[in-house]
Amino acid sequence: MTFFRLNISMLMCFLILSACLEADLQRLMEGNQRFVQEKLKHPGRTPETRKATTSGQEPFAIIMGCSDSRVPPEVIFDQGIGDLFVVRVAGNVIGPLELDSINYSALHLGSSVIVVLGHQGCGAVNAVVEGESQDIKAVAALIEPAVKEARKGQPPNLLETAIKDNAIRMKDYLLKTPEIRKLVDAGKIEVYAGYYKSKTGAVEILK
Repeated sequence: MTFFRLNISMLMCFLILSACLEADLQRLMEGNQRFVQEKLKHPGRTPETRKATTSGQEPFAIIMGCSDSRVPPEVIFDQGIGDLFVVRVAGNVIGPLELDSINYSALHLGSSVIVVLGHQGCGAVNAVVEGESQDIKAVAALIEPAVKEARKGQPPNLLETAIKDNAIRMKDYLLKTPEIRKLVDAGKIEVYAGYYKSKTGAVEILK
């Protein structure tokens, strides 16, 4: 009977944690909907928020995004100071430095959601697709596997497919790292891949 009660308690804790993680993803997506509908609230951008966060931060989400100037995470998700821990690099690829930054927020700041965010018309991915990536060799090396995979299916829109495959591949990579895998297994964090549509402003969560 005691064992049964413990199992029930563990199940309840897991369900509560899962609900909280889903709520945090929903918080991001609701912010994006406000952006799309031009109903921005600009939350947490007051002097009071700035002062309150000087002593510490508890960002609820980590955005692993591209450096592209047209894809600012705080804007497209309508979030404020202290809400997002943002890591940005061309092509939203994850190498050792990016992984350390992600782990820092996941392990020490309590972030519960990670979104690897690709975007429409990504220049870094396009450079690899077009064979013109000689000036971004380190970034291109991390993108090339996704482009090769995308080519196999001969999609009608190779660039879009490659961008989405790249985001998914980076998400899958995170799920294989020991620190993030441990947090996922404990129900403390969820990892997603996303695709930002520049023409509409909407973010699509990818499978």
